[in-house]
This record gives sequence, C-alpha cells and structure tokens, in this order.
Amino acid sequence: MTRVGWSMEQRAVVKRYAQFAAFFAVIGILLSAFLIVSGNTGGWVVLVMVVAICLVGYFFVQKGKGGQP
Repeated sequence: MTRVGWSMEQRAVVKRYAQFAAFFAVIGILLSAFLIVSGNTGGWVVLVMVVAICLVGYFFVQKGKGGQP
C-alpha cells in the first residue's frame, strides 16, 4: 500500500498556521519572561503552556509529513 502525504494545499495551510502560532509563541515567551523577572510565579505556568502547545504542534506536523498508514 502506498503512503499518501499531505497535498500542496494542506502543506500551505499548515505553514500559515505555523507562522500564526509562532507569532503567538514569541508573544507568550516574552510575556512569561516578563512575569518571571517581575517575580510572578504565573510566568512559569505560561512558559510551560507555550512549550507544551509548541511540542504538540511539532509532533502533529511530523506525523503528517510521514503520511497516512
């Protein structure tokens, strides 16, 4: 059975969403750094949330690149 990957349109949509997510990831990291420096423990929570979301997105894209079984 052949493995079918993402079409060009799907890759373009994922790239667009990745750019959108990267923008908000940078904003989240800057916000968490500010909160951590200010002494607010909520900054660590924001940082962990941003990293977790980025990891989930990364693994989703890697799984999609491999094709469907």
